Formats: sequence, structure tokens, C-alpha cells
Amino acid sequence: MKETIKDQEDLRQECKLASKFWGRAFSALTAAVYRENGYEQLEKLWHDLLCTHQKSYYREGLLKLGIPSDDPPAVAAAKYHYLSNQIGGLDMEYIEESPQKVWIRYLGPMWTYGGVAMISIPAKLRRAIFSAWHPRNGFFMDCPRLGYVGTKFVMEGDPYDEGYFMEYDHDLRQDEIMRFETVDHTPEFDSAKAPKLDPQKWPEARKLKAERNYSAGYFRGTMDVLYNAVGKEHAEYILRQSMRLLAVQYTPELLEAAGINPECRDVRGVCGFFSELLKATKQCFKVEVISSTQARIILDSFEPFETEASEGLRNACFAFQETSARMISRGHINVSRHMKEHAEIWDITDHGIWLY
Repeated sequence: MKETIKDQEDLRQECKLASKFWGRAFSALTAAVYRENGYEQLEKLWHDLLCTHQKSYYREGLLKLGIPSDDPPAVAAAKYHYLSNQIGGLDMEYIEESPQKVWIRYLGPMWTYGGVAMISIPAKLRRAIFSAWHPRNGFFMDCPRLGYVGTKFVMEGDPYDEGYFMEYDHDLRQDEIMRFETVDHTPEFDSAKAPKLDPQKWPEARKLKAERNYSAGYFRGTMDVLYNAVGKEHAEYILRQSMRLLAVQYTPELLEAAGINPECRDVRGVCGFFSELLKATKQCFKVEVISSTQARIILDSFEPFETEASEGLRNACFAFQETSARMISRGHINVSRHMKEHAEIWDITDHGIWLY
């Protein structure tokens, strides 16, 4: 069936909503780790997450992005970051100074820590993040001559994160693959010279779905790492706190992104918001309207996690729905969940009185 303009617009709205939700959830989760466990745990979380992600996706990503196998290593590495992060929703720049020296910039504001959240995270984290991935590209490309040099960082007051991939004329020791350098004047970006995705292989629909998967993958990957780092009980406590506070801070923004009238504070408004969010995040569900004051959502999936996820993980994620219902209804609606066989049931009830 031929795709219509409306189909494309619906997909665009759904993927943008899912990317916003899962991206915010990922950011909240890492920020909560810092709040609850301190900087060392946060840095370890980022290191383990990025190393795991790179090992799983980097080589495959080079192929999917259409980066020629005969590109010089510095060019290929920079293209990967430029193209993949653009798909993920980041504003990027790429400058090829030479085949051996290629710059990339991640323009502000930060994707991970929006608003004033960035100011609360120690500035040294950004250097640690770049050190976890960028200098290791050479290893995955079988090029021991490739290193990375960080030159500017948003968390230190620069308007972008910047650095360059450099292919040296000799193999690098482990302590040489990542360097930091103060550079006052760097090359200007020219969009006409920047790499581009093949529009035949990467139509808008594929890019939209990839952006949604990008944020979902980081959210799920963070939980996988956190389980190993701090154990099940504490990881799910951190997730629950994250989802609760995410709802407090972002329910109004997500309502707008979902196309829900913020003045619709009844069961219809709450159920409509949940439904749009579930549809955007590729869930399998159905809605039962029981009365004007009661509705039920029957959920048969649990993206981006496995359907067989534990009660602890499900309860932690559900903290978002619990809190957002209070936000939308101004305290007159509560939601509850329970399992029935393999399905998760959400009951949405307007009690007609102030509940809290």
C-alpha cells in the first residue's frame, strides 16, 4: 500500500515523541545515578555503557551508514560519529582538514543533560565520556595509528564538544590514543563538503525509526549496565526515582508533543496521553473505555525491554504513569497496574475527589 502524506506525518510525530521520551528517560537515569551514588559510579556507568555499545554496533554501523571500506581511518571514524549522531537527533559538524586529520563537533545545547541539568554534572565527565569511545575506534578498525584529540567541551563553557581524529605515522601506545589539546582557532564547517546519507537507502521513514531506536537503545543499555553495577534492587530504585521525576518535569512538554490538550484533565485525557505514548514507543496494546470515569489499557509488550521483564522493572517504569496521571488530573485520578497471564493491565480511575 502506498504511503500517504498523513502516514508520514503520523510516523514523524510518533518517532519524535518516542525519541523525546526515551531520550529524557536515559538522561534522567544517568543523572539519578550521580545523585544517588556519586561521580565515580556515574563515570563507570558511562564507560561501561559506551564500551558495550561500541563493541556491539560500531563495525555494523560503518556498513549501515554506507561509509566506504577504503576511506582513510580518520575519515571513516569521523563520518560514523557525524552521521550516526545526526540520526540520533544531535546537531553535528564535520570538517576534513586532511585524509589523516578530521574534525567533529557536537553543537550545544547538550542532548543528554538539557536545561540547567548540564550545569549540575561535574565538567570532567565530558572528557571521560569521550575517552570511553572515540580513541578506541582504531582498535575496531584494525588501525593502531588512529587516535583522538579533544579540544573543546560544552561542560567547560565551550559552545560545542569538539575534537579531531588523527592518523599518525606510527602505532600508538594505549596512553597515546586519547589526548587533550587547547586550540584557540579551529576550521569552519562547510555543509556542502560534509558527508551525507544515501537518500535511496536512508529515506525519511528509516531515519525517523532509527532515531527512535537510538534513544531506546541507550535507555535499555543503561539499565543493563546498571543491573551489573549496583544489583537489581538498587538499579530498580534508581529507575523508579528517575521515572517519577521525569513525569514531574516533562509531562507538560510530552503532552504537547503527543498532541493532547493540557486542559483535558479527565480519564479521557490521561488515557489519550498514555495511548499516544504507547503507540509512539511501538507497544502492542488495546484500550477499554468502561465509563466516563474509568478506562483500562491492556498491554501485551514492554518495549524497549523483554516482555518477560520482572515485576520490579515493570513497577519502576510505571512510576512515570502514576505520577503523570496526578500531574494531568491535578490529583483526582490514580492509575494502578497488575499482571494477568502475560498481559499488563493499567486501570485508570477518576474518583471525583482530591486523592492526595
